[in-house]
Amino acid sequence: MKRNVLVVGLIMNLLVFVVTISKAQLTGDSFEKAKSSKLANLTYTFSKTPGFIYSTGGSSYAGICVDIMKKFEQYVKSQYGITVNAKYQLATDDNFTRMLASVKSANGGVFGLGNITITDSRKRMYNFSPSFINNISLLVTSKSVTTLTKMEDMATVFNGMTAYTVKGSTNEIEFFRWKKAYFPEMKIAYVGSFSDAVNKVASDSKAFTNVDFTYYLDAVKAKRSVKRHTAGSSSSEEFGIIMPKSNDWSPILAEFMNSGFIGGAEYNTIIRKHLGESAIKLLESVK
Repeated sequence: MKRNVLVVGLIMNLLVFVVTISKAQLTGDSFEKAKSSKLANLTYTFSKTPGFIYSTGGSSYAGICVDIMKKFEQYVKSQYGITVNAKYQLATDDNFTRMLASVKSANGGVFGLGNITITDSRKRMYNFSPSFINNISLLVTSKSVTTLTKMEDMATVFNGMTAYTVKGSTNEIEFFRWKKAYFPEMKIAYVGSFSDAVNKVASDSKAFTNVDFTYYLDAVKAKRSVKRHTAGSSSSEEFGIIMPKSNDWSPILAEFMNSGFIGGAEYNTIIRKHLGESAIKLLESVK
């Protein structure tokens, strides 16, 4: 009898687990379905990113990605007669790594928004939109840290300091590259978001991080104790919108972005609106 009870208990736990996973999976209508119904329920998931997608109070959001998707929705309506009903879904704990995982396991019309670098390895896991902006990643510490003038001096200048980054990010990959090339004794610790990394740096003179430019500019604007070290700057990355492999909206999103929108007047207005002149100057300085 005890064995039967145990088996029943295990089955019940398994059922609860399956139901929980099912509920957690993000879903959205396919383009194929929307063509017939003329209505598309889409899900936009994200980790909050200064300039790209941020809260304006309650469940309202703004940013470059938000405005791009609004323009995409207008395009879909004008070109295909499909009305989009979009739901914004903040990643669990606002965690960047969990956001990536939720898109990978999603089904249909789901889009991941934010500072998501386009890489060959990620292309094997996701559908990507065309690039919508170039990124500049910056090496950042508190203001009290001695300026690092060349990466070859990293082990000396940053001796005893700890690197903070996000698991699964290209910034993490960069730290491992630096560790191998310049700082074999580098200690690497993990946080849930790049905002957490900046918060750590601003409050701890023994911390450093490598973050995308908008996080640094947001911290400067807020008068946080941060400092960038130009020796560690990189401008080789491009950002895109990710979708699960089951998402058949990918060609439509590419069609929209390549229709003259990226680099056009509306696009430039969006970039200036959400990044400001300081970011524009920084982006132009590395072209």
